[in-house]
Amino acid sequence: MRLLCDRQELTDAFSVVAGIAPQKSPKPVLHHVKLHADRDGLTLFATDLQMSARVRCEAVKVDAEGVVLLPARETLALLRELSDPTLTLKANDNRCTVESGGGSFILLGGDPDEFPTAAAPESGKTLRLPAARMADMMRKTAFAATREESRYAVSGILWDCQQGCLRLVATDGRRLSLNYENLPSDELRVRAIQPLASVNAVLRVIGEEKDGEVAVLFGENQMAFTFGSTVLVSRTLDQTFPEYESVVPKVAETTVEVSRSLFESNLRKVSVLTGGDVRQVRFAFSATTLEMSAENSTVGRADVAIDVEVKGAGCNVAFNPDFVLDALRASDSEVVRIDLTDESTPAKFTLGESFTYVLMPISG
Repeated sequence: MRLLCDRQELTDAFSVVAGIAPQKSPKPVLHHVKLHADRDGLTLFATDLQMSARVRCEAVKVDAEGVVLLPARETLALLRELSDPTLTLKANDNRCTVESGGGSFILLGGDPDEFPTAAAPESGKTLRLPAARMADMMRKTAFAATREESRYAVSGILWDCQQGCLRLVATDGRRLSLNYENLPSDELRVRAIQPLASVNAVLRVIGEEKDGEVAVLFGENQMAFTFGSTVLVSRTLDQTFPEYESVVPKVAETTVEVSRSLFESNLRKVSVLTGGDVRQVRFAFSATTLEMSAENSTVGRADVAIDVEVKGAGCNVAFNPDFVLDALRASDSEVVRIDLTDESTPAKFTLGESFTYVLMPISG
């Protein structure tokens, strides 16, 4: 293999696929990225057997076709250090020479014949969304998913599409985040759980370049995301997601509206003086005021009052401040609405037109 390529395009493509290659694996061949040069360009591919990424580079002049495996972490580090606008790659016998700016760097790879082949859904149902909207929905949902490996069914986000509405949902059993998007057609019916690692990979692919559209293909046990020249394929979780709709409160005895930025900044101050095994802040809602308080026997006490609009009886509840702040940071709404009943009933936070967050109070 011999080719001349644009350094920045190759670095950007390598960044995407190298993020999929595992740093630790019982199969050392998976630590590599596969490069396949043909007469029309260069394809990069990596996989951890649960997820894979393929990127096509077109700013390439191929003098000799071929295939080579390159160590993912070291090659990416090298590419980021080089500064010439173009690079020459020469590969033969599982070794590749990178020439740039008068320097020559030899990278040793594995046997391409031992590398897994790409697996992707051959058929299924397709959903298309603007990249910016998909990234926004994922960001406003994934933070609520569990990080506990033992709770496999909720260690990702649910894609639930029916009756012309797409809902992304995540929960860890104590909180639930839901974001929805109305679709132009009501024909699509899908329900799949996307692992968190796959969510993070998609967000890295979209990055800051959010123009364009993402096509999502739902296969039997896979999801494939196509964005520009990148295709990311992920296995779905073969589990049953909890029936989330019954968790969202339908009625409330108290409704509160508060400035998100005012609420967030003051809650951060109060949360400094929480501690111990259970982090909690007391929230006391009266006619026009929210009083937040926290106490730590070894550190001190915090009391803050802010102006709010309250309809209903008012109530006193306690929340884990970190769970509230996670949702506030994900929101871009100027006003937050909170629907509450008592300290044993879930509270519903409305953090935007299509962003709902449900949080269990801390009882006792």
